Amino acid sequence: MNQQLKQQILDYAEKTAPNEMCGFLLQKENDLMFFPCENVAGNPQEFFEISPEQQIQAESLGVIEAVIHSHPKGEPTLSLADRRLFSQTACDWLLVTGGQLKVFVKILPLIGREFEYGFVDCYTLFKDFYFLSGWDMAEFERQDGWWECGENLYLDNLDNQGFRRLNQNEDLQIGDIILIQVGADVPNHAAIYIGEQMILQHCMDRLSKRDPYDGYWLKHTHSVWRHKYADKLDFTIPLNTL
Repeated sequence: MNQQLKQQILDYAEKTAPNEMCGFLLQKENDLMFFPCENVAGNPQEFFEISPEQQIQAESLGVIEAVIHSHPKGEPTLSLADRRLFSQTACDWLLVTGGQLKVFVKILPLIGREFEYGFVDCYTLFKDFYFLSGWDMAEFERQDGWWECGENLYLDNLDNQGFRRLNQNEDLQIGDIILIQVGADVPNHAAIYIGEQMILQHCMDRLSKRDPYDGYWLKHTHSVWRHKYADKLDFTIPLNTL
């Protein structure tokens, strides 16, 4: 995106404040263009809504590359309402906040992902599940076989991400993270508990999928972790995409 197009988006956000601005980034032939929309939400200072007619008009001009909206009050990330809509779109989102343009890259379907270590793996699935639920997880660099090189990435990072280790007498809840230890001295795999004794996971060289949490996976469980804000997150958002 060139500076002129970026400035056009920022200017429209300033013009529509204190309402949330909205629109689309379109690909038209070899060029990107900004298609501004009217925010038709009932409370446009808190939410945004684009009418079907405006979307149809935008699609007649080009391919939608991104949904754009603003947070005039400066909230730096997507709200839960935003994330619910984000989970239903197959494109990037751009957020104008604090005079800056932030990009939220579209999330791959949680089921059926092809494995690519460090980019599309069990931690990526964990991070994306929590992003859709309302929590932004930090990324960390990881190499294949880190558990064989003296690293302990899950145990070293979960505390900092807001998770606590459950006691053995605490029952599983949807959204709990199950650390699994297979052929290593430290936990080297993570799965997400999604209810009804099922987990969501992405094993090496396999497609991401749901599996029963019993037998092999139960036997190799190292520990279970719960986020400190689990009761404020909305796990129905990612669950509804499965």
